[in-house]
Amino acid sequence: MPEFLGGGLVFEDILPLAWAPGPLPQGVVLGRLNSDNQQLLGAESSLDEVRVQEALKDESPALLHELQRLEFKLNVLLRLTSELAKRSHSLPPPRHIRLSSGGLEWIGEDAPAMGSAGILDLYINTTLPQPLRLPATVVGRRPDPKSAAAQMQFSGLNDHVIELIEKLIFRHHRRLVAGSRLSPNSRP
Repeated sequence: MPEFLGGGLVFEDILPLAWAPGPLPQGVVLGRLNSDNQQLLGAESSLDEVRVQEALKDESPALLHELQRLEFKLNVLLRLTSELAKRSHSLPPPRHIRLSSGGLEWIGEDAPAMGSAGILDLYINTTLPQPLRLPATVVGRRPDPKSAAAQMQFSGLNDHVIELIEKLIFRHHRRLVAGSRLSPNSRP
């Protein structure tokens, strides 16, 4: 793993990603950006599998069934709304990324140039067609076996947003571990 991203867990995936070069936001604009990111990360974490049966094990089976039915309906509604939003506003092309709480590596020749600053729009969940908006500066480049990687350091994210990004990375890692355990090729 590249040193730039630190020694902790890293979220690696191919996700829609866009770059808008320009000055880094400050003041009220940065506060609004942090607030929007916090709200999006909170919404994304709420989409994780909820163990309703565990939470309501002492409640009646009829209540449990009704809550599961409502959750299913909300999931269908969320997916339909997401599809409508995608039709009216196309997502940027998916790109190979590595994400940590302090920065992102954009792997590909189309990555921004060294020293440039701007806003990364990272779509972390296809059911939520709203991006994380991450102020960043390209602080390095490194060769990658497939092409090159631009190392982008985040700027101005508040502590709560950083913590929520860390939780997102942990949930992603946990799903990968769970998936590898369920894989027919994995060994006990």
